[in-house]
Amino acid sequence: MQLQQFVTEVIEELGGVVEPVEYALCHVLIPESYAPYFQNKTELELAFDFEVAQENPESEFITFGSYVFEQLLSIVKRKATSTLRFAELERLELGNPLKKLTEFMVDEPGKISILAEKPVLGAWAVFQYNLIYIADEKTQDNQQVWVNLLTNEISLDMKREQNRIIYKQEPLYTLPLAAPIDMNAALEEATNYVSQLSEQNKNEQSKDKALAKDIDRITNYYKELLSENEKRASRKGLSAEKKKELAAKSEAIVLERDKQLQEIYNKYNGHIEINLDNGILYLIPLLEYRVEIQFRGNVKEKIIYYNPITKQFFSK
Repeated sequence: MQLQQFVTEVIEELGGVVEPVEYALCHVLIPESYAPYFQNKTELELAFDFEVAQENPESEFITFGSYVFEQLLSIVKRKATSTLRFAELERLELGNPLKKLTEFMVDEPGKISILAEKPVLGAWAVFQYNLIYIADEKTQDNQQVWVNLLTNEISLDMKREQNRIIYKQEPLYTLPLAAPIDMNAALEEATNYVSQLSEQNKNEQSKDKALAKDIDRITNYYKELLSENEKRASRKGLSAEKKKELAAKSEAIVLERDKQLQEIYNKYNGHIEINLDNGILYLIPLLEYRVEIQFRGNVKEKIIYYNPITKQFFSK
């Protein structure tokens, strides 16, 4: 029911009210200011299940591409740019941390001991991208990218486990941030990642032969036009004005040829437009461990974090 949760959150953020009627059926009050988006209606009944929608013919069936859903997306794109969410945990503790840290640091030679443990706030930026693939036809896709702001690394685990996060919009803890964060660096990392991912997701079907055939066709066609124009320009007795006119025509032929070749290339290979729709910042309590590693007379310290959402450790 992720779709229902999304729609509910958007409507409530706009100041509306969502009242569940039964399974997958809700009565919705829309603020007057947003009524024009919904054919000037301020009351809607929304169904999030096809069978429920059939049983309630007065309801609007909500699915990807449906009218109400598309209108909500339109509002989100115009009104919302970022959101701050505070994760709520029942408890923040880890049993037998030394044993688990030792297992996590199995490749670290030496004796490991815990010097200090304290709760801190971790931060994850979530960037929602809209991707447009333009080739023979235009297709769209959405990509959500999570970035751990303590490490500036893409966080696939958090994306996978995001449904386990219970959050509120107001601060819940008076914990210090584990480290300074750099949103610009995170955005750059996320954009580079989604750009590479988009390139990989393009249609990989081989069209080299067809592309080469079309390139030869275009090249030969304009080669003949140029040759014909050059023959005209090489005639004797042409005025300077006529020669200038024919030279300009040759330049136009070359420009048109290059344009046609680029269009052929785009047709077979396509290009991608990447647009950032919105961003979310999650603040999540972590356990920070300052550990000491002793090996052959050498001593060093490391900071390790325990993430209660993924139930995993990570380090900077």
